[in-house]
Amino acid sequence: MPLNEKNDPEMSYRRGYQDGAFEMFRAVERFLDPPTRNVVQTWIEKDIDGWRLAGTHEYPPTWRLTNSKILKSN
Repeated sequence: MPLNEKNDPEMSYRRGYQDGAFEMFRAVERFLDPPTRNVVQTWIEKDIDGWRLAGTHEYPPTWRLTNSKILKSN
């Protein structure tokens, strides 16, 4: 059976990336301060979702997270 546009390996990877990011967020959201929680939630809902659907960028967008305390603490 040929792969269709929505189930090709690239789109499956992108869908899995978004699902994984959301599940990780759900696991740690109670430990995050409200501003960081909002940044991460917005990143998943807008940036990752747009990246998954557009399929034009090579890597997932992380620019919104660069100002977050999460990446600065590493």
